Amino acid sequence: MQPRINVAMKAARTAADFIIHAQEKFLFDKEQGQSATEVYNNVCTGAEKTIVHHLAKAYPADTITTRLQGTVQEGTEGEWIVDAIQGQHLFSRGLSGYVITMSYVVAGKVEHAVVLNPTTRDEFYASKGRGAYLNNSRIRTGAARSLEGTTLGSQFPGTETTIDYATGQFAALNELAMKGARAVLHDAPALMLANVAAGRLDAAWGLELREWEVQAPLFIAKEAGCLFAGFDGSPNYESGNVLCANPRLFKSLLPLLNKHLNK
Repeated sequence: MQPRINVAMKAARTAADFIIHAQEKFLFDKEQGQSATEVYNNVCTGAEKTIVHHLAKAYPADTITTRLQGTVQEGTEGEWIVDAIQGQHLFSRGLSGYVITMSYVVAGKVEHAVVLNPTTRDEFYASKGRGAYLNNSRIRTGAARSLEGTTLGSQFPGTETTIDYATGQFAALNELAMKGARAVLHDAPALMLANVAAGRLDAAWGLELREWEVQAPLFIAKEAGCLFAGFDGSPNYESGNVLCANPRLFKSLLPLLNKHLNK
């Protein structure tokens, strides 16, 4: 395990402890009149500060940017990009499935990445050219050749940014069901994509995703042998729409998603 991964993992584990403890108080805080969003922001900010403390202590020359606080440390070397609680809706409902994500970027390229599930304590990580790991065991994406019998991941198109995809999304799921595939819907894209890297899911696609949501898990997926692209096949996914799969399944899924979801 690389030194920066070691430090990032220690920071993420400490933040996970903080988050789990805070989630236990969540319903009480809501009963006291705080909104779910207010409580989430407070907990997420606290988790960010926990992570920043560890990173800044170990790497004072690195830039550190968090989702809620923005840039909290300016540096001259690489940049840490931190999302302390991805999956706000799940966290706010007391459900599992939200994750911590961290990526380390040098000259615009990811060098290291971590995705940690505070509830299950699953730890996904990767370093450039050194493969991808889950709980210290090397992982590779699945080897499914056809859609029959596969398990796929995606999102329920129920937000303001994804509702316009509802008709296409349900049409895609219908066609996939007819081909013998099954699907699970995720509220934390990073966990969904990391599970493709580990072969737990055979493929996954996301709608209107932001860079900070997918940067770490797609890097891990790439190190695990996955392919990913926009629904039009473009290697960049500036539209926010992305398919991630093993190379064989990628070729089957891309035209299907392009037909139903590419805008």
